[in-house]
Amino acid sequence: MSTIQEKNFTQDLLTKLDDIIVDFVAPNAARIDREREFPRENITELGREGFLGLIIPQQLGGLEAPLSLYKETVIRLAQACASTALVYVQHMSAVSILLYGKENDYIRNILSNIGKGQCLTTIALSEAGSGCYFFLPVSQVNETDKGLRLKTNKIMVTSAGEADVYVINSKATFAKNSMQSNFFAVASEYNGIEVGGKWEGMGLRGNQSAPLTIDTYLNKQMLIGEEGEGFKITREALLPMGQIGISAVNIGIAKAIYNESVNYVKKRFYTHINTNLSDFQSIQQMIGEIKVLCDQAETALNVFVQRMENKEVDMVSTLEVKVMACQTVLQVAELGLKVCGGHAYSANTPIERYIRDSMAGTVMGPTPDVLKELIGKIVLDVPTQL
Repeated sequence: MSTIQEKNFTQDLLTKLDDIIVDFVAPNAARIDREREFPRENITELGREGFLGLIIPQQLGGLEAPLSLYKETVIRLAQACASTALVYVQHMSAVSILLYGKENDYIRNILSNIGKGQCLTTIALSEAGSGCYFFLPVSQVNETDKGLRLKTNKIMVTSAGEADVYVINSKATFAKNSMQSNFFAVASEYNGIEVGGKWEGMGLRGNQSAPLTIDTYLNKQMLIGEEGEGFKITREALLPMGQIGISAVNIGIAKAIYNESVNYVKKRFYTHINTNLSDFQSIQQMIGEIKVLCDQAETALNVFVQRMENKEVDMVSTLEVKVMACQTVLQVAELGLKVCGGHAYSANTPIERYIRDSMAGTVMGPTPDVLKELIGKIVLDVPTQL
């Protein structure tokens, strides 16, 4: 594909995305948050236009789009509805893992259905025993006469009860430690998988994050890649894809707060002194700071994605990008609250929703504090599990 063709391809997809956001994602956002409703209609429309298969090769029915388009898709979705953006990110993270099994007919069929917009996936990785270190599972599959026995409880599974396929990790049959792990692709209706409860979180209320109780026998066709290859797949696919996605969600939320703050400041007028809120120097400075913070974080993410596409990424830069995005959105949320005052603190306003959503990145694994610890270990040549 020539440069001009690629630009036209990207622009055509972004136009379709903007139409979906205007017609479905943005109008549904307040209701999804208020009712804690899974964004099914939004995901269906994204699938209809091929966005569920955005990075899947064309020969498997996908769009084979660049990572830069994935990043931009997530940012734009998050500006309208962060719950939809997170569901999409966890789906795409699962897709990045599934691509390691594309030579397997069972996995190829899943990828084909994703490309057709007929399959939503998600990752089911976190366990109470490993917490935010989701890439180090505690559970282990055991070889039996009935197949590979897996008994575990996964926590904080986005799209639990809504996804068609779960990508599940565990230690390999021969594993001596959590780094010797597997990934499995398991249909949601498969025997022995049960969803426990509904999501009652402060923010991202539509993502339906819930526990999965798993007590089942898997067959080897469900294995993604080679046995024991899970940690390699995590490093090469899941971690970079997840870092791009979660960073883009947070940057999208930050940009939404910025836009809402600017609009509010321009409209707010004090009749008793015949002055607009935008005339106050302190407000000008805070709006300027929000703008700088958003631009810095987005520029850093753009650079990281470009390096990913050029295969020039190192582990430190992979870890850094989410730290910057999470720190940025928290700073922006605080400034937005100060700028907009009671308007931002009032329930059921867009900016109040954005501020609640901004808190999620701080607790989503691997958390910024864990990432900073890992970065410090790498820089100081201290052994790490990455």
